[in-house]
Parts: sequence; structure tokens; C-alpha cells
Amino acid sequence: MIYDFRMYTLKPGATPDYRAGVKEVGLPIRQNHDVALSGWYWSDIGALNQVVHIWGYKDLEHLNSQKAAVYADPDWSGKYIPRAQPLVESQKTWLMMSPEFAPVYPVRGPIAEEGTPEFKRKNDMVFDFRQYTLNPGGLPTYMAAVEELALPIRKRHGVKLAGWFYSDLGDLNQVVHIWAFDNVKHMEEAKGAVAADPEWGGAYLPRVRGVIQAQNTYLMKTTEFGPTP
Repeated sequence: MIYDFRMYTLKPGATPDYRAGVKEVGLPIRQNHDVALSGWYWSDIGALNQVVHIWGYKDLEHLNSQKAAVYADPDWSGKYIPRAQPLVESQKTWLMMSPEFAPVYPVRGPIAEEGTPEFKRKNDMVFDFRQYTLNPGGLPTYMAAVEELALPIRKRHGVKLAGWFYSDLGDLNQVVHIWAFDNVKHMEEAKGAVAADPEWGGAYLPRVRGVIQAQNTYLMKTTEFGPTP
């Protein structure tokens, strides 16, 4: 699969209205045209008013055809754009790929209903959302180290991988990895356990330290329609 990976900066206080517009109008339109929702997050700590949505396509031909179908849908221009556009200050997008070890989400994931255990679970979850800039040509080395070392270490300390992406068009040498936790307490405990693991400092960090140019991280939440591990 390939991914239309979008990061928007919203006007202060606009996230609830924007999220409602996606749930009620934007998401159904995309799903009606066979577009998979592979992630939906909003920032809670870090740069605020950030929303990330990740749309999955089978290949480039599927992306071009289905995006054209979405934009031609009268509900897109007649209902969704007038509702969403006034809430957005800026947009940035990448065409991203995902390795074999990353999760792939279905086209139509269930929407959690308010008052259900799944709704509470999604509201409690937090995501360590990390965006790294790698040295040119450093992606294969970094990705191999993640698959062979970082992912097994995190897994044994109860950390779930929610998404792992690398840029193919747009700003190159970008990697985004998203780690899921049950709640803030779980995140603090699990991250502490990972950092204390002898393999983390002894094997993983030395292997990737010279590959990374810059790191940016957010604490993010998802929503009732966002896919989760």
C-alpha cells in the first residue's frame, strides 16, 4: 500500500468541529470511494492544533483514480469543503510507504459508540508520535535496526506499533513512527522500561545514533473513528 499522509494546522480551538466534520461527512465520502483510513490523530502535547490523517491506497493508480472520484463527489465540494476549509490554517502532505513489519488497517474500521468500552479505550489511549529526519541514504540502516532491535524491545515491554511510515514524495528522508499506549501511566512505565532495557542502550541506540539528523515528537490522541492496534 501507499499512503496520503496529511498534517494540518487548525485554528485554535477548531479541532472538535473539524473532527466532527470528518466523521459525519469527509470519512463517509472517502469510504464510499474505497479509500482506507489508516490513522487519525490530534495533538495533545507538543505543537497544538495539529491533526494527522493517513489515507491508504493499493497503489499509485488507485490513489489517482479514487482521489479524483472523491473530489468529483458533489458532497465533497458542497458539504465537506465549506465545513472544513474555514477551520484550517495550513496543510502539509507526503506520499508515504510502509514496511512489512508495520500494521495495515482495513478500509472500514468500526466507529466506537459513546458509552461503550471501546469508546472509553480509545479516549484513554495516548500515542507517542515521532517524526524523524534521517541522513540521506540512511533509511535502510534505520529501518533494519527498528525491525531487528527496537520493535522486539518495545513489544516485550507492552508497547504496540500503531503505524510506521517513510516518505516517498514530498520532504524526503522523513520517518514517522507511532507507538500506542493504554493511557499516560502505561506510557510512562513502558517508556521507562524500554530505556532501562540493556539492549536499548547497548545495541539499538549505537546502531542508529549516526543516522538521525533531527527528531520531533508529539503526544497525540485518536478519536472514535480512528483505527487502533
